[in-house]
Amino acid sequence: MPTSNDLSLILTGKDEKYSGYDELIEVPKILHIDGLMEIWYHVNKMKFETEVNNYIHAIIREYTLCARVDKGNSENIKPSSGLCSGCHFNTEQSVCNKIDSILSVRVAKDLLRYSKALAWLLNLNIVDINIVNTIAPYIISHRVKYTSRELEKAPFWGNKYEFTKHVLEEIKKRYINRKPCYEIATRFRDGTPEVNDLKMLDNYAMNDLIVKFDLISFIKSVKAKKYSKLARKIDIAVKNGDIKSLSEIRNNLIDDLEFPNRAYLINWCDQELYKQTVSDFTFKYSHQKEVWVEIAAEFPNLDQPLKEALSKRQTKQIRAEKVLIETNVTGTDEDSIVNIQVSGGANALKLRSLLENLEYIEKEG
Repeated sequence: MPTSNDLSLILTGKDEKYSGYDELIEVPKILHIDGLMEIWYHVNKMKFETEVNNYIHAIIREYTLCARVDKGNSENIKPSSGLCSGCHFNTEQSVCNKIDSILSVRVAKDLLRYSKALAWLLNLNIVDINIVNTIAPYIISHRVKYTSRELEKAPFWGNKYEFTKHVLEEIKKRYINRKPCYEIATRFRDGTPEVNDLKMLDNYAMNDLIVKFDLISFIKSVKAKKYSKLARKIDIAVKNGDIKSLSEIRNNLIDDLEFPNRAYLINWCDQELYKQTVSDFTFKYSHQKEVWVEIAAEFPNLDQPLKEALSKRQTKQIRAEKVLIETNVTGTDEDSIVNIQVSGGANALKLRSLLENLEYIEKEG
């Protein structure tokens, strides 16, 4: 809120609602939509460390989990109304006992999206958990309801932003302490668990809701022998860069609706196929018809969707067998930039080779 002196200056100044903005002092326009589309495209491509995914998950779950009730479906039973009394998890270091509301999946998306944007703005190569922690208080503080007894005591005195920073520091400490458990979950995911892994998880679960409700549940879903066997097969294919095997495993999983933890394995295959085949290209909009014709001649099934994708300013994804194409048309002037990203299986490699041989296309990276 402005001070009395500041407010006096504001009220004696010109009201632009009556007379419009002063061209000498108004904020200048510094971006055209073409540039903005290009920025969004590059922000979206920002890489993030593996632990960022686990850390964002940890933030959302620390704000959400409760050993007694489902906070998302509980109207009146809350920490502020006595829910935590006598609970084993009701400690000074806990987060669950300080929060009445929960965070949505949309918050998780926002945390990653704005962390990528900040990393891009700072010219960093990758997003880490420190970037997430920097941006998180701005995203979370206005979306959550804390218990008054915690929020209003010293040194926060009702300041939700400062209290959110404090809570996030506690979450970060708990996340770092939990790292061995994520490593155990990864070993089970890859089909290579060790003898004492479950015993260690049980010890952590006594004081950690995420281990108790999320990690142990995940491990129970992947303990089946056939899961371990296939997970090891995927891991070997990843290490050998065997795109053909990864594609075959993925396609078989699509058809096998009963396979344990199927969605996770499909996503694993998708992520690895993306990493091993992804390529980015740029060209001027003046060449969009030539690009469309060249690709359609080799891949007739991409003819119409690619034509539509390149027809106007927009970002589109085109999925076909063993290939994913993302196009980003920043504008329709002759010199407007078009980005095209290719990933997937064998067809992605074939398409990548085709694009690399077109002289008016530039490969990024």
